[in-house]
Amino acid sequence: MQFTVPVAASILATVVSLGVAVFAWRRRRMPGAVPLAAFTVATAVWTGGNALQIASTSLGAKLFWVDVQYVGTVVVPLAWFAFACEYAGREEWVTRRSLAVLAVIPAITILLAWTNGYHHLVRTSAELATVGDTVTIQREFGPWFWFANFYSNLVNAAGTVLLLHGLVRSRRLYRIQTLAVLAGTTVPWVGGTLFYNGLIPVEPEVFFGVSALTFALAISKYGLLDIAPVGRHTVVEEMDDPVVVLDDDRIADANPAAADLFGWRDADAAIGLSTDEAFVGCPEFERQYDTDDAIDELSVEDANGREREFDVQFTPLSERAVDAEILLLKDVTSVKRHEAALERQNRRLERVGHTIAHDLRNPLNVAQGHLELGRETDVDVDDHLAKVDDAHDRMDDIIEEVLAMARDDETARRDPHSVGDLAERAWANVETADAALAVDEGVGVVEANDSQLASVFENLFRNAVEHGGPDATVRVGALDDGGFYVADDGPGVPESDREEVFEQGFTTRSDGNGVGLAVVADVADRHDWRVAVTESEAGGARFEFRGTDGVCTVAQ
Repeated sequence: MQFTVPVAASILATVVSLGVAVFAWRRRRMPGAVPLAAFTVATAVWTGGNALQIASTSLGAKLFWVDVQYVGTVVVPLAWFAFACEYAGREEWVTRRSLAVLAVIPAITILLAWTNGYHHLVRTSAELATVGDTVTIQREFGPWFWFANFYSNLVNAAGTVLLLHGLVRSRRLYRIQTLAVLAGTTVPWVGGTLFYNGLIPVEPEVFFGVSALTFALAISKYGLLDIAPVGRHTVVEEMDDPVVVLDDDRIADANPAAADLFGWRDADAAIGLSTDEAFVGCPEFERQYDTDDAIDELSVEDANGREREFDVQFTPLSERAVDAEILLLKDVTSVKRHEAALERQNRRLERVGHTIAHDLRNPLNVAQGHLELGRETDVDVDDHLAKVDDAHDRMDDIIEEVLAMARDDETARRDPHSVGDLAERAWANVETADAALAVDEGVGVVEANDSQLASVFENLFRNAVEHGGPDATVRVGALDDGGFYVADDGPGVPESDREEVFEQGFTTRSDGNGVGLAVVADVADRHDWRVAVTESEAGGARFEFRGTDGVCTVAQ
């Protein structure tokens, strides 16, 4: 036995290759792991056989280990091609049938190498030679060797082209992975070509130490086998919805939409970051992501200041990638807005029903009262009928108004109207008994839909009479800072109830329905007014109307 530098280099390559093979086999559920394990085991057989061949001093021993090397020699290109297919997302190319076809030439090569003494197709001659103090073997290769060598180079080239294609499309982190893998296989390939053509004296097996080291570097530093993303499709890149691939709380891949949402410089900048680092740009998501309960919804303000709603989905990358998952954020902003619009429409429709039942009572009561008076006396029948006719007109207006509410007609016609005149007409549509209406002079003119504003007055007047009694006094006047008010001398609204009094269904009466003031608030909202309730000078309720800019009357 003889120990030389090439022997030591081959042993080192063998040990590292076996280490990589063990690691790859433990990760065999990941894409490319099984072919990589086969590749590194084959290189270990190749380099280990080379170490023993160089260390041997007899021709028989050297030829025996040369024949053992052929097992690794023919498996390496097949395993490399299979690894490249899986790493580049072309798993469909690696089937039992395709591998069986590719393995025909390698199987024949092993058979011919082991039976070379009968036909000399692999080696035409072999003899010992002494170079310095080292016994070496010198061989002349036969025609099948060169054919098998060409075939191996062809299969190697196919796998290399696949990775080069993926290198162009892959992201920064995976370009480094791919370059490391390409270097690991290209160096021995080039070295073998140069050696067998007599251009260098160093046997190609030594160069597989480079393969083992580059694979070890790609695994330990750049996460080779964590995820093989070279085969990612362009569609992910073009998606409007953010997509992030997580690998054990590390960003493995992302698309530009995710970079925009989470505030990354670009998608490449996030790759390799931990989730704690990556989601700093989106505190809402970071807080929810760190909780034990999986989140399914997310509300985020984007770079343009728009509030966006997302459905959050975590999906395992594959059964083989047990620690990897895809984070998909489905933009449902338009859906949520549509749902909110439908909810508002449903509330409007509900208010329509209440409004019909509530507001029509005023003119119906007026019409019914005057009909009864007309039946009881022959005096002023025409006057009573005129009042009935006015009540019917008001009912027609109310019906048009609630239909507009049902359609969400925010563009109902608005014209300048005298607040005092509208208040006095509305007073005539309400059963007021002996109550009195006082309208201050100069209360002003307001830009409003007359039917809707009449509904406001009718509801406030009716409430004032119902709560203040048949001899109540109601006053309509102007506010000093613009706007108008309606005040009464009834019991007023307790301060504790003033925030809730405009809510649908809120009432302090056992026989109330909580509709009137909700209608008032709705009309105010449609006109971009603010309505507030406070205490009147007489101790009753005072309802103040102001525009959102502080003014709702347009003239005094």
